[in-house]
Amino acid sequence: MRRLMTTTLALATGCLLAGTTMAQSDEEQIEYRQAVLTVIGGNFGPMGDMAQGEIDYDAERFARNAQRVADLSRMGLEGFEGGPHSGDTDAKTAIWDEWEEFEQGMADFEAAARELAEATEGGEQDLSDIQGPFMQVAESCQACHDNYRDN
Repeated sequence: MRRLMTTTLALATGCLLAGTTMAQSDEEQIEYRQAVLTVIGGNFGPMGDMAQGEIDYDAERFARNAQRVADLSRMGLEGFEGGPHSGDTDAKTAIWDEWEEFEQGMADFEAAARELAEATEGGEQDLSDIQGPFMQVAESCQACHDNYRDN
């Protein structure tokens, strides 16, 4: 619970700093995107645990988290605009060298997250019914991490 509150606070801070991305310092851009991606991970992680049978499946929680991931997916790209940014970051410079591909990957992630949220709407689905959309989101995350994250 403490981690969720810390992460939520970090995201809120990032949002306040967001204003206009063009006026942000490198540090603010990095903090913003890290906050958004941390909250995405904080919501996606339990869904992965449910999908892998590590924790009990809770359809309502899964749906709530899926909706949060979909909402946040629209914010991720903003934190990378105007880069590369100097500072404490695992982002590879390949993001900006291959901006159009990266941008398309983020759009694919957003579309997959939206499809997952729609598939889970109402929180009454069996886990087997949403495995496909869940895996699409997971694969889009993994592809970005493999190509554009330095760890």
